Amino acid sequence: MKVIPFYFFIASCIISTTGFAQQEAKAIEQEIIEQIWKPFKNSYEARNAEAFKSIHTDDMLRITDQGILTGPEYKENIDSWKALPDGNEITIDFAMENSNVREELAYQIGYYRVTFKKKDGAPETYFGQFHVVLKKADGIWKIAQDFDTAIVNEMPVDAVFFEKAELLDLTH
Repeated sequence: MKVIPFYFFIASCIISTTGFAQQEAKAIEQEIIEQIWKPFKNSYEARNAEAFKSIHTDDMLRITDQGILTGPEYKENIDSWKALPDGNEITIDFAMENSNVREELAYQIGYYRVTFKKKDGAPETYFGQFHVVLKKADGIWKIAQDFDTAIVNEMPVDAVFFEKAELLDLTH
């Protein structure tokens, strides 16, 4: 009858390990929010090219429906950012669909929503899906690969996709 305590012990170990792993994953995901997604939002909306480039590795890859850019090519494009005209606004928000993390490596899939508001016009909103590979070096997370698309399974990405995912709270 020593079999039951043994199985109980094994089950307890599995549950404890799973609970610890989930807590650790949540802590890593929060660190990524602080080091990637908040700076991404802030620098993108402020059109701060230097801050935006700083959250990407030098050898990153940027993949879109139009092609692939290497880190230097992508960062050169970012250098062309201009301040928005007075009265115009741009906002970006992210909603996460899937996040798979380890201590120094992460893969995240989600959706973005970009809204342009011109001083004298109605807002225009665009949606897309992203896949990012993140790497942590010297205690800092950076984007190593960034892919996005406006089409998923032959369907245009829209508010329905975005709203089904978990909105990241980037306000704090």
